[in-house]
Amino acid sequence: MPFFARLFGIARAAPPTDLERGTRALRAGDVDAAWAAFDGALTAAADDPARARARNKRALVLLARGDRAGAAAEIAAALALDPACVAALVNAGNLELEDGCVDAAIARFEAAIRIDPDYPEAHHNLGVALRRVGRRRDAVRELRRATVLELRRRW
Repeated sequence: MPFFARLFGIARAAPPTDLERGTRALRAGDVDAAWAAFDGALTAAADDPARARARNKRALVLLARGDRAGAAAEIAAALALDPACVAALVNAGNLELEDGCVDAAIARFEAAIRIDPDYPEAHHNLGVALRRVGRRRDAVRELRRATVLELRRRW
């Protein structure tokens, strides 16, 4: 047996969480499996931040199904449970940006960055929003920051 196979056999990885399973299923386009996994995560959540993360993920499934109103309700529920849920703040900002409420979206993205300055999606989406209001220099700065953070995440 090769060395790394033996090594990985000794240090087995923990089974994936419901959130991880749901994320994989959503990436694979299996929205039903994703919903079931995220629903399981919501049921098993031990605290409000965990419930907020599960509701935010359920919102992504609803968006994939074309239910924008349902997704907005899930994001609102996530933020009611945990106003510091960065992913939910970013997704709320995305919905506002799509609705043309650019200033509100910028405020959401900036709030997310204040909570987690290393969240690349917040910087990227802030850059997009800033570009829409003509703040090109600020937009480029945010997009560059997003790129650096995303590269760090991958390594």
